[in-house]
Amino acid sequence: MTARKLVRSLALIAVAVALALGAAFVWWRSGGRAQRAGDARIAGLSARVDVRFDDAAVPHVRADSLLDAARALGWLHANDRLGQMELMRRYVNGQLAEIVGESAVRSDKNVRELRFPQTVEALHTALAPESRELLEAYAQGVNAWLEARDGDLPPDVRLMRVDPAPWSARDSLCVQVMMSQMLSFSAGREFARLSWVHALGARKASLLIGDALTNVPSATLEAAARAFGERATNAPPPSNAPSNGSNNWAVDASRSASGHALVANDPHLGLTLPSIWFQAQIRTPQYEAAGFTIPGLPLVVIGQGPRIAWSFTNTELDVCDAFLENLGPDGASVERDGQFVPVRVQRERIAVRGGESVEFDALSTEIGPLLTWGRELRYSLAWTGHAAFDPIAPFLALARAASVDDVPAAVRDFVGPPQNLVCGDASGAIAFTVLGRNVERGAGDGRVPLLARESAHHWRGLRPPEHTPSSTRPAGGTLVTANNDTRQAGASFPYPLDAATVHRAQRIAERLEERRDWTPQALGAGQVDCVSLHALEVVAALAEVASIPGPAVSEPAQRALDALTGWNGEMAVRGVSALYHLLEMRIDEWVSATCTRTLSHPERDRVRLEALYGRFDEPFLAAGSDPMARMQLRREQLLAALEAAWREGEQAFGGDVASWNYGALHRWKPEHRLSAIPLLGAAFEVGEFEVPGSGTSPCVFSGARRRDASGLPITSVQHGASLRLVADCADPDASLAILPGGQAGHPFDPHYSDQIDEYLAGQMRAVRWSEAAIEAACASRLVLAP
Repeated sequence: MTARKLVRSLALIAVAVALALGAAFVWWRSGGRAQRAGDARIAGLSARVDVRFDDAAVPHVRADSLLDAARALGWLHANDRLGQMELMRRYVNGQLAEIVGESAVRSDKNVRELRFPQTVEALHTALAPESRELLEAYAQGVNAWLEARDGDLPPDVRLMRVDPAPWSARDSLCVQVMMSQMLSFSAGREFARLSWVHALGARKASLLIGDALTNVPSATLEAAARAFGERATNAPPPSNAPSNGSNNWAVDASRSASGHALVANDPHLGLTLPSIWFQAQIRTPQYEAAGFTIPGLPLVVIGQGPRIAWSFTNTELDVCDAFLENLGPDGASVERDGQFVPVRVQRERIAVRGGESVEFDALSTEIGPLLTWGRELRYSLAWTGHAAFDPIAPFLALARAASVDDVPAAVRDFVGPPQNLVCGDASGAIAFTVLGRNVERGAGDGRVPLLARESAHHWRGLRPPEHTPSSTRPAGGTLVTANNDTRQAGASFPYPLDAATVHRAQRIAERLEERRDWTPQALGAGQVDCVSLHALEVVAALAEVASIPGPAVSEPAQRALDALTGWNGEMAVRGVSALYHLLEMRIDEWVSATCTRTLSHPERDRVRLEALYGRFDEPFLAAGSDPMARMQLRREQLLAALEAAWREGEQAFGGDVASWNYGALHRWKPEHRLSAIPLLGAAFEVGEFEVPGSGTSPCVFSGARRRDASGLPITSVQHGASLRLVADCADPDASLAILPGGQAGHPFDPHYSDQIDEYLAGQMRAVRWSEAAIEAACASRLVLAP
């Protein structure tokens, strides 16, 4: 073959390969497109269901029965979020390695050891008849979509290289287990605290931990710390990532322009694409609701019905306790009151794509799963996430409630994860109660591990629903929760919290007092309020430290102090917020070095202030010296931090602090669960955004912090408002909502990320409720027929 023919042949081969790859890419990106017009069939429907989509692809479902609406919603969720649903059920059932391979074995082993699949089965057994029928109808809708598509699946499912199995009612209950883990699992935090007790002693540790040790007898605590020290080797350090938080608040009829109660909610969860939420409106003779669903569940989780609107924040109530175990010589028994009793053993097998299956024994005791912390420390886990109850019925009852007075009875049987429920009704009344149950303990309050060998330490059961805070028709006409301490003075029951500092709730409450003519639009503006009262308290405390008599303050430190003391606390994308961000990182590094511990939420924000106020001086900073020497040392080190922060910002952004770029240090890159896949994973990405706010302002954007290659502290934002909703309880057409992404899970769908710009601009969209509003906003129609 001549050189010319060889070149021509190679060129033809290259063209053929390019065409084949192009065709494969077109096939991949075009698969599984959502259908939002025309007609489709669902086996099991008793009558036609009409679906009208607005210009953001929000479906408005009208059906003759609740079961038909559930079938329709199952179809709609699969239509837009099948990949999300498939990953969720595989995660909870410990079956990710079947599609991912060896890298997912650890995750699968973890959830099998935590007994997630058995928890799903227990929840299924506890379902009331209506709830069971609803989940089964929902599964029919999902499966009708799968059958009709016949392998025409969206890109994320094609990347999994899996043929999804039929959906079941049990798969829907995986959502409940996943949310319980996300919102109420705190074992790692508790071990961090016990490690501090072991290393520092109870007195010093209590300065870091707060009131978590006050209810534990000293001898009990010492025994637990000693056992921890003997067995905890190579234990993982606590994470500095934020925990999930949220804001919700309400104003009653006396404080709104319309004379209606208004309810606002922005739950702070992981900011991924697609969102955890899917907006929808459902209308049937037995059930009406508009708001946000979770793909996998057949009803509205956050939203409003004809007479009531409801919202949630995490209580931060401790309902997850670790009990340190003493294993017997046989390794198959644990000590109880001086005797050894056998552990329960269940053989587990994990299928692994491209590798050999992994088999292991999952162990448990009468307390719960028997797990390992580090290499040698064994513990049993008590957690309300394992409780058997019906998690569907309370949400049906919420939408059907006629007034706020009906709400406590509607949710009394819900166990967890415990949520602060703020609601309002069409009469103009508002109320706060807790969705979830408190725990009755034998000893302590659960925030540090105790010894399992003493059965007197074990849980006694769940406390009655009345053993949680509540408020109905408050005299001031407002209610606020923001993961803060909601315990009421004089309460007769323990209510152990890992609460956030008061600053977010305080800022919201102060804003609500400013007027008596609130509108949905004005309340929505409060959700993007970036003022941090915590930052202002830090600055005030630092100014007090600087005023302690001593050597002159350096010019850079004084310039920084002048800028901060003249600042209004707004964590804006440009301005003094950047200086504060640099300073806060310096202070936290100083605190960690002083107490030789990495702090995690919620300790970090509280301890930052404790250290500034000098409460760490004697035990940590300069033990044995006189008080004035300790104050001088604190002043010297904090002024050095202030100077370093100024120099850092000046070098990065120049001398004009008003132009410093906080957004460059505080960035959000929405991530898809499959975006890490080489080449094709990039298709799921939509860019990176500079965002305002912080973990302590009402507008929350927070994440793990690190120093980049240049040394600048960068926050990779991972958490924030996973939705924003303002509900008018008497006029739902006036309600507003937005998602930080879009309705679709398909990365090439126009509604994959079409709400991001509005979300970042603090804008919201109308929630259509009335037939007239729905019809006027209709962009396409879909008929689902038997």
